[in-house]
Amino acid sequence: MALEAVAATRRGREVLDLAGTSPAMQRLRDQIARAAARRGHTLVQAERGFDAATIARAIHDARAPGLPFILFGCADAESAEIERQLFGTSRRRADGGLESLSDACVLRRVRGGTLFLRDVVELPAPVQARLARLLRDGEAHVDEHLYVAPIDARVVSSAATPLDAEVHAGRFREDLARRLSALRLEIPPLRHRPEDIALLAAAAAAAACEQAELPRKPFTPAALTLLGALPWHGNITELERVVERLVRSAPGRTIRLEDVLASVRLDGPGHAPVVPKGTLREARRWFEREYIAAVLHQHRWRTGEAARALGMQRTNLYRKARQLGIVIRSVQ
Repeated sequence: MALEAVAATRRGREVLDLAGTSPAMQRLRDQIARAAARRGHTLVQAERGFDAATIARAIHDARAPGLPFILFGCADAESAEIERQLFGTSRRRADGGLESLSDACVLRRVRGGTLFLRDVVELPAPVQARLARLLRDGEAHVDEHLYVAPIDARVVSSAATPLDAEVHAGRFREDLARRLSALRLEIPPLRHRPEDIALLAAAAAAAACEQAELPRKPFTPAALTLLGALPWHGNITELERVVERLVRSAPGRTIRLEDVLASVRLDGPGHAPVVPKGTLREARRWFEREYIAAVLHQHRWRTGEAARALGMQRTNLYRKARQLGIVIRSVQ
């Protein structure tokens, strides 16, 4: 079904989508607060693997708690069904140029609250045209012209592909895109904030253990280091799936580097293919050498900064580098 009434209770997934201490996530939370305080419809750009409804709920709760919040999936039904649910009638225009609505349609039921349009780029062209006119006029004829009523709703929409690119390609109306994106928010991908991975993985593991009725399984520091180095193209959804698999498959009381190596792929975009060979100990040594060298390079061979990023003492970093055959360059 395209339509889903959303409860106000916070679920574990919602916590993950807004969790993180990185500067990028702090900026996002500030933007949510500003969006809630301002007028205008809001566009949330979010890659696949995030639930943009979390952002819409946060804006709604800060702006209009207690008023209706309706989630509408734009890709979840056929064109005629989407039009029926949103507008309640197939009449495209009424006398005087205003759109026609039924009093029981979604756009009337959300009075004063928030309508979240998930995957807005999937709206069929006729629906785009009607919605653009409705948002332009700000009012509509209701129930076969009996009266004219204002459209009193905040629209928050999400797009997994850049909306401007969809407009440029001719798949989305420019006037509708402009009205829907008076305010814009972007959820930062996990690959852009690796410092958040440890917190997110621990939270996901706790939730997975509780659901499976298993004792808590913490990650070892080496396991978290590897998780933080992965690209996470599937973002929170991918992280949750990997962690759930690790919780069930890791044989010990902790989730170790070896467990992660056995459960994830170290190939894909941005990663050279890894051909399994040698022992698990050799694979671990290979990863540690590659990762420590990458962190040193990232921090321009400033060993103090690199050691803090790795969560170890500077003297331990020197000793580990010698063991792995890494030559630490002198900083000029």
